[in-house]
Amino acid sequence: MRSSQRQPLAALVVVVALCLGMLTGCRDDSDPSDSATTGAVSADEAQQLLDTRSAALRDGDLKAFLATLDPTDNALLKRQRRYFANLQALPIETLDYTVLKSQWPHALRAGDWGAHVSVPQVRVATQLAGFDSVPVKRITGFAFARLDGRPVIISEITGKGKQFPGSSPAPWDLVRIHVRTDGATLQLYDDDTWPQSAELSRVIGNGIDDVESALPFHWDGRVVVYVFGRKAVLNSFEGVPGGNINHLGAMTFPMYAVLGQPEVAGIRFTLLPSSVRAGQPFLDRITRHELTHVAVGDRDDGAPIWFAEGLAEYLGARSIEKDKRRIATVAVERARRDDEQLPSSQTFNGPDQAWNYALSWMACDYIAATQGEARLWELMDALHNGGEGVTDEEQDPVLQRVLGFDSAQLARRAERRILRIYG
Repeated sequence: MRSSQRQPLAALVVVVALCLGMLTGCRDDSDPSDSATTGAVSADEAQQLLDTRSAALRDGDLKAFLATLDPTDNALLKRQRRYFANLQALPIETLDYTVLKSQWPHALRAGDWGAHVSVPQVRVATQLAGFDSVPVKRITGFAFARLDGRPVIISEITGKGKQFPGSSPAPWDLVRIHVRTDGATLQLYDDDTWPQSAELSRVIGNGIDDVESALPFHWDGRVVVYVFGRKAVLNSFEGVPGGNINHLGAMTFPMYAVLGQPEVAGIRFTLLPSSVRAGQPFLDRITRHELTHVAVGDRDDGAPIWFAEGLAEYLGARSIEKDKRRIATVAVERARRDDEQLPSSQTFNGPDQAWNYALSWMACDYIAATQGEARLWELMDALHNGGEGVTDEEQDPVLQRVLGFDSAQLARRAERRILRIYG
């Protein structure tokens, strides 16, 4: 449809260009305003259009928002109406677009966009009020063209219908979202998971209360929770532990202000479909596990992974009656081998992931049972080491100082605890 609208304009541009070319030899009085209605959309024009777009989104002005788009492309209008509705449901503090100098390569364009379409890289800055400390900035793209001389957006995705490479899209870029705000939580669902939002919100709220009651520091329970079933969202997550999201029940991840840089804008906790299907008591337990990561935040940065995950497993199981706590089947078999080694941070989420989680949990459980929960928090501070962290190779002196024994002894005691309780 876009092709049939723009081919006559493209032909007109060629004719005008040829005529001007024949006249340049005898005079130099061409009207500079011609470039404002023909040819590619300039960077300044694209910026003005995106400024209008962001203002319309902030003001909730659907008419002004749609006026920035190609009105002949029904698929574009449908996607963008969805995007507009999504952003109206979110607590947006910052939404800015910046047109960059670089253009996306021609391979990302559609054949029917025409030769005069401009596809610059665009930096989008988005900040959720009350949840992100600074804006989250990502590089994406927009395709701009002229319709009857007026600059419009003809696409926010590539010519093949994909997100621009490395753009790290948010769920609200991909599907229709439903938003629930209970307590200090911002919960995002899709059409598949929304019918279960009331029950899941109760699980999240109870999990926050349970985790907060065990912490030696204040946590306000503020968290952004994703509960999505659509593949468009699930397949968009990057840096998934173990490399396969289908093997996970949930995950917590930082939203970096700029990809590749250390500043964290906020935290996201996503509850995945397998956990929702599993139901209780697993759902409560894994929710508390992930909420522990959110609550602890950067306090365990640099600590060996066995401790960070073991602590989360411990608090995840803490509210369950002891005789009803379950452990991975492989744990009993592996505990009998008497490996006497805590899980490696480098291979934690590898093939032995189930055993690594079980042993890490029992290591923290052993510490809490024999020396009190306060010792866990003391150990966390020591392993955090003022933000410098402690590697696997450096942990033994720290364990000796805080606990009175090293990693091999802790692993052995954790294995014996597994066999005593579950063997």
